[in-house]
Amino acid sequence: MQNREKEILFLSLEDVLASGGADMALAAQDVDRGFALLLQGRIQQPHKTTLKPAGTNEQGTGLVNFLPSYVNSGEQSIFGLKALGAMPSNVAKGMPRATGLILLFDPETKSPLCVMDAQVISATRTGAVSMVAARKLVREDEEAVGLIGSGVNMRTQLLGLKLALPRLKYARVYSRGESREIFAREMSEKLGMDIVPVDSARAASEGMKTIVTCLANVSSPVLMDRHVAESGVTVFNIGCYESEAVLLNRMDRVIADIWEQGKHRGVQTHAIAVRDGVIPETKIENLGPILIGEKAGRTRSEENIFFCPTGLGFQDALVAMRVYQTAISQGRGTSLRLWNDSKWI
Repeated sequence: MQNREKEILFLSLEDVLASGGADMALAAQDVDRGFALLLQGRIQQPHKTTLKPAGTNEQGTGLVNFLPSYVNSGEQSIFGLKALGAMPSNVAKGMPRATGLILLFDPETKSPLCVMDAQVISATRTGAVSMVAARKLVREDEEAVGLIGSGVNMRTQLLGLKLALPRLKYARVYSRGESREIFAREMSEKLGMDIVPVDSARAASEGMKTIVTCLANVSSPVLMDRHVAESGVTVFNIGCYESEAVLLNRMDRVIADIWEQGKHRGVQTHAIAVRDGVIPETKIENLGPILIGEKAGRTRSEENIFFCPTGLGFQDALVAMRVYQTAISQGRGTSLRLWNDSKWI
């Protein structure tokens, strides 16, 4: 048992996995609860902060994102911070593109309580957000999806979509290099789906009613308006500027997780479409009211819907707190001593 005044619990990636960090269904419950708490005014969600050298992009120099949050669930208070660094060239070195830590603070003393690997939770909660959104926004009988991107986050996207859409059985996937072949082979086996690698974003998207883009930061769109069906389409734009902005002009609905967060970042497709006058800001709505039933989800099969989440710290914090509590109950993790005597000067 931790001495909470002097020690902090460390959870490795393996500890996080063993404590349910990759459980998509539980993460979706965490995310659903988080949006409900947000609408009750029980969450403080500051803007995401990105650190990168001026005039550069992630592809060249990488970046580090910081996502703080405070959650008051009524039963407990959670003070959390995710710090996640991303460097595309890591992959060639046999390292993950994105690595980082999640830090939880003791609600009473405000001292560090737990520090854990962020890779699993970050990717899983990203898939969980799409899972809860898909239940409301995608046609229930959807059987096929077009995927542009084949990284870790696209894997969790597909895991979430498969849980939300049980009839899903076919996918086309495009990305540069051989990763699409590996993705198709491994995810086909994991999910029992027919997943076909294709050689262009156009091939992945044409004829599809549900399309997901999920790429490392890109500076120009890969999903073109002319390659998207005329009606009944749901597009999930998970990364930054991945879809042609003009596409949003013919969407019936454009949905953010929290629009003010996306507006502040200014790098995602919906923010660029507003900035460039393609759509009015008033066209964008938030996901939360749809999840709790205050607003309708998809109402017509022919409706065109565009979903562009920013990723929010409260989602990481809620999943992380569940993982921490599970780890404590199961005796997992390593206690690290912060000090022997706090009087140092």
